[in-house]
Amino acid sequence: MSWSPGPVRGHWSALARVILLCVLGMAVLFPIYWMLVIAITPTGFSRSLPGILPQTVTFENFVSLFTERPMARWLVNSIIVAALASFLSLVFGTSCGYVLSKMKFRGAGLVMIGVLVTQMMPGTSIIVPLYILFRDLGLLDTMSGMVVGHISLVVPIAIWMSKGFFDRIPQDLEASARIDGCTRLGAYLYVSLPLAVPGLAAIFIYGFVTSWHDFLFAHSLVHSQQLWTAANGISSFRGQYFTLHELQMAAALVFALPVIIVFIVMQRWIVSGAMTGSVR
Repeated sequence: MSWSPGPVRGHWSALARVILLCVLGMAVLFPIYWMLVIAITPTGFSRSLPGILPQTVTFENFVSLFTERPMARWLVNSIIVAALASFLSLVFGTSCGYVLSKMKFRGAGLVMIGVLVTQMMPGTSIIVPLYILFRDLGLLDTMSGMVVGHISLVVPIAIWMSKGFFDRIPQDLEASARIDGCTRLGAYLYVSLPLAVPGLAAIFIYGFVTSWHDFLFAHSLVHSQQLWTAANGISSFRGQYFTLHELQMAAALVFALPVIIVFIVMQRWIVSGAMTGSVR
């Protein structure tokens, strides 16, 4: 019986992949670990840490967030703004995506190109005209103005993604519903939308995360501290002459925790939904 190097080579290849994944995992998780180390270090001692292990552990920074700073209020504002912006973006985006997918009309391609162009524009290029528009409409320093600003960030990608989901739904299903007496609106509500639920969940989560992490619009359109979102509040820990690194890292961990939980729980829908909609 002749010896074949195939199995041995396969074992070494598998081992190399495991080592590579471990190295990449450590590279990804180390910044989070370092944030945690700084967050549990007493105030003023993070600059003199002798190694990667904390010497003294304290949770006073997390307590100070909710006793000395309005962190709870900032989190509530972030939840309200992100939930409203993602829900309204889902409603507008899926409606437009359905029309572009199922109702063929002249100029639909130009509309999609226009939507794509708006998505490619950076937020810094539209914040000034948006600020002037909101000033004239009386929407500056209001929660509703911030929601509208975040909708402008999410709607274009929501349209693209939802069109991809609706393209996958066969026309015959809606045609059968129309033959049975269902209207176009009824076919949209009772046939297409239920079949696109995984994709709609991915759009909602994308919109929520985008709105949750936004700093530019929250910083430019809102000035009152009671209306700040958590992203805006975290920046207040940076002073002109010194920065409260320990308190800032504790706030960043609290701020990131809801999104991490959402990604862990909804990972399957996020990946499959985003890939399906964007590729289509």
